[in-house]
Amino acid sequence: MKRTAASAACLTALALFAGQAAAQSSVTIYGTLDVGLDRIDKSQGNVQGTVFGVSGTTPVPNSIAAPASVTTRLSPSHTRQSNIGFKGVEDLGGGYRGLFVLEGGITIDNGGLANDNRLFGRQAYVGLTTPVGEIKAGRQASPMLIGYYLVTPEALGSTDFFGAGLVVNTVQTWQDNQLSYAIKQGPITAIVSYATNSGIGSGISAARATATASTPVATGTTGQIVGGQTAGAETASGRGKTAGALLAYRADNIVALASYHRNNFDNVPIGVVSGTTLVPLFIGEKFSSYMGAVKYTIPGVGTSIAIGGHEAKFSLRGNTDPKVRTWTATLKHPIGLFDLSAIFLDTRFTNYTEGKDRGLMLGVDYNFSKRTAVYSRFGGIKDKRGKTVVSSATPLPLAGGPGAILIPLGTQEVPLFSGAGQNIDARTTMFSVGLRHSF
Repeated sequence: MKRTAASAACLTALALFAGQAAAQSSVTIYGTLDVGLDRIDKSQGNVQGTVFGVSGTTPVPNSIAAPASVTTRLSPSHTRQSNIGFKGVEDLGGGYRGLFVLEGGITIDNGGLANDNRLFGRQAYVGLTTPVGEIKAGRQASPMLIGYYLVTPEALGSTDFFGAGLVVNTVQTWQDNQLSYAIKQGPITAIVSYATNSGIGSGISAARATATASTPVATGTTGQIVGGQTAGAETASGRGKTAGALLAYRADNIVALASYHRNNFDNVPIGVVSGTTLVPLFIGEKFSSYMGAVKYTIPGVGTSIAIGGHEAKFSLRGNTDPKVRTWTATLKHPIGLFDLSAIFLDTRFTNYTEGKDRGLMLGVDYNFSKRTAVYSRFGGIKDKRGKTVVSSATPLPLAGGPGAILIPLGTQEVPLFSGAGQNIDARTTMFSVGLRHSF
């Protein structure tokens, strides 16, 4: 490939500045493909007295509004999030490196794109490594998400309850329009980030870029899920401005960290879609959260124990400010080529409905190699509806734990159970067997 004289001159000047006449570069293709056959059992929910239990002004029986169901599916990303990516790095010398990442999620059951139908919906950024840290610009993982990846013994697939607090607000995961700075000194890693709009649209609902049987297609009148395909467009109001930070200590057998997240809703309506119109239940002002976690691996044994706590607050117009507290613990133990795991979950509104979700997930993996494994998962979540409360924007009542409420309102994107959802005041269980390969 021929270079123009101008581009050659620029490259030569940069090489001289970095103290190296000939830079070394490389591009790597990588990814993970994870798919399983699962069975989802839901008991009948109890939505009476809530917005989900009426059609217009007519009450709908639980057997119709929240029926018991059994579904068998082939679904993606049970133990890992399926993805394919391209990363490149160029050594510029003198401690400087240019880099890029393009990474997209894959719904391997149908060959489609995850992350709201985006080609590179997980990461798309360029960066520069310097002797005093690394700067990156573009769509990236949030510091909160990075923190969870550092401590979970699993890998934040749909059966990893350890990430339940993380997904309470989707822009705690992947963020549009992010600038980040990271530095590592010995066992200490620190990251700070800022996004001009991480993914808060002009209205928030469960509507998506691609419609499904239970989710309408996103339009200007329906709003869309937090972090949706076009939700990151910047506005003069500063809607969606987001800041985050992570401080981690990483040694041979222990990881301990704390993370912080805050984003601006800027008086965006949050609600449900009726026909083609968003019915607001709240007016969002801001969201803030913090997390602390530790993981310890027993030397010579390989057993990993992780405990994490996450607390979040939705600041809404009026006196209603729901707070969500999530505690998780994971035990993972290797036996030969097998990995055995158990994950415990307790997540609840500490005010508001005082509803809660408790869960347990058991797992076994057989590792043919470091890249290929077969696995099985069995577990479930029980939702307790708590009190019935009236929202701050309209007199429409709600009840239930965080998962049962936040998923239909569009703030929480499910990796839990690969999008199976939860019935209010009901038990949801999963049994799956699957295959995973990384490259």
